[in-house]
Amino acid sequence: MSAHAEDIQAHVKTYVVVFAVLAALTVITVAISYLDLSTPMAIAVALLVASTKAGLVALFFMHLIDEKKIIYAVLALAVAFFAVCMSIPTGWHVGQVKSGSLWSSMETGSAAGGHETGGHGDSSQDDHGGGH
Repeated sequence: MSAHAEDIQAHVKTYVVVFAVLAALTVITVAISYLDLSTPMAIAVALLVASTKAGLVALFFMHLIDEKKIIYAVLALAVAFFAVCMSIPTGWHVGQVKSGSLWSSMETGSAAGGHETGGHGDSSQDDHGGGH
């Protein structure tokens, strides 16, 4: 056998092993979905398995494992940016936004004007659309 054929055979073997690991991780993902985990724990475990699978795909099928070191620096920067973007909503607090303030001001405005419509416009129309 030539060196080229042996090289191809080694790559195919690697791809088959990575495929088997991805298939096993998919089975693990389905098995984990049947566990009685709290929502935060279920999300954390799902993200861990999904990140592992994404890493395997990127490293082997996208050939990032053979890249120069600069690509890893760019990838680390992208991961850091993603982590910052994902952590932004966790800093929001329910008490910071007054969710009823818009509606309460509208109710106050309609009550102050003395005009009540009953919720859906003119009360002279019947329940089936007013004969359209």
